[in-house]
Amino acid sequence: MEQNNFDIEKIKVHRTTEATVFEIVFVLIALIVWGLIIWMVHRAPDIVPTHFDASGKPNAYGSPVGITIPCALLTIGAIVCMVCAYFPRHINMPFEIKNIRQVEQAIRLIRVTGVTFLLTPLAVAYTMLGMSSPSVIPILAAIGIILVETVLFSIIIYKSK
Repeated sequence: MEQNNFDIEKIKVHRTTEATVFEIVFVLIALIVWGLIIWMVHRAPDIVPTHFDASGKPNAYGSPVGITIPCALLTIGAIVCMVCAYFPRHINMPFEIKNIRQVEQAIRLIRVTGVTFLLTPLAVAYTMLGMSSPSVIPILAAIGIILVETVLFSIIIYKSK
């Protein structure tokens, strides 16, 4: 049996041009997303749907400002993804990472996911505030994009040598 001398615990991630580009893109997208969320809150009626039942029909209503709370929490989740890219030992994959190329790809996955995750608060705000007939389709689309990219990157990471 082959001995694996690769130790992910000893890897230190340093700032690279790629990391800086991802972080700049992240900040720009976050500013755009939050600009749109604030715009939608200001133009929304006084009462908006805040929860949907299993069939997609609104079953709870509230203030449009209340929508900013889940949007803020989702944005914090995206920020956590971007920070986790600097701590690869905490990246959990369904297989053992055996080489530095796989670590690089896993870090890239986390950064791409962090940027894409910013679509989720925008989808939530659009669903609750921007649609004349609310539907959960924008939220499901954002989550679907994240799932697809995670599966594709996982395959790429697994096959990296």
